[in-house]
Amino acid sequence: MNTTAEFNAQSTLNKLVPYVFTTMAGFTASPHPGGPRAEGDRVSGTIGFAGDSVMGTVYVHLPKPLARLITNAIHGNPAEQAVSDGDLNDVVGELTNMIGGRFKSALCDAKWPCAMSTPAVIHGKFAIEMVQDLRAEVSHFNCRDHNFAVEVHIKFN
Repeated sequence: MNTTAEFNAQSTLNKLVPYVFTTMAGFTASPHPGGPRAEGDRVSGTIGFAGDSVMGTVYVHLPKPLARLITNAIHGNPAEQAVSDGDLNDVVGELTNMIGGRFKSALCDAKWPCAMSTPAVIHGKFAIEMVQDLRAEVSHFNCRDHNFAVEVHIKFN
């Protein structure tokens, strides 16, 4: 039987997030331990995962300037070009889907099979309150002089 000690969410995120940023936008995202908390005005993608023995949510918290840079890079536009909310939502949703999908695959590889929901995107200033019994794992990163965080709330049964 699996134990939660067999799966390190933070180590998993520290490997997969840089890969996704490089693959999707050609940007380098480096782990930034002890980085700032995900507070203030931001764009956040969220995606859920659940299986018989594991459940949780992945949050990708990006400052709006970084979300705009990524959106323009993916669309092949100049970095300073204005970005519509629709384009921003599509890119942040897909970025979240890619990170969440790789996280789900890592769980499945570690014998914690699960399925994933579709992503959602949230704009603004907000706080996330955890559901009881979930463990929070937060990994901080830096990309193009912008700090961001990827947060996982997870429960193993």
